[in-house]
Amino acid sequence: MVTTQRSWYLLTSRPRQDALAEEELLKQKYEVYRPLAQRLHSRRGKMLTVVESLFPRYMFIHLDNGVVDNWGPIRSTRGVSGFVRFGIHNLPPAIPESFIFDLKSEENRLGERAIDLDRFHNGDMVVIDNDGPFKGLPAIFQHYDGEQRSFVMLEILHKMTKLAISPADLRAAA
Repeated sequence: MVTTQRSWYLLTSRPRQDALAEEELLKQKYEVYRPLAQRLHSRRGKMLTVVESLFPRYMFIHLDNGVVDNWGPIRSTRGVSGFVRFGIHNLPPAIPESFIFDLKSEENRLGERAIDLDRFHNGDMVVIDNDGPFKGLPAIFQHYDGEQRSFVMLEILHKMTKLAISPADLRAAA
């Protein structure tokens, strides 16, 4: 008797086609997880809340070791670019189940807060608002680097240090 082990793997989609890739994989009965986040976008002078991928172009797929699940159709699915692969053998690494569980928990927490990628500008005073070691510290906003990261200048030991941080973990200084 052959036993199967299910694991999560990381897929990439074609540019701006992550929702299409997810939809097509779900139609084929694959279990897919695409973390989502609310973002505030300015359209025609109005701020709108839009639900988008937390990690644009990336999603997770839950597959077995190839005994039950057919991996072949995944590569040719509309919107899918391929698996993220590493190592000498160029194989997709399994993502720990605990990582997916933690990510889903964080997604729920972040889902309540919309991320506004236009709210801070270079030189704005901000406060770090997360559970990390810099919680509550004032910083000077520098710039956004894509949708997952922003840079701030933080004074550490009397020296200005550049820190990369999620835009969701910043709030305006009072």
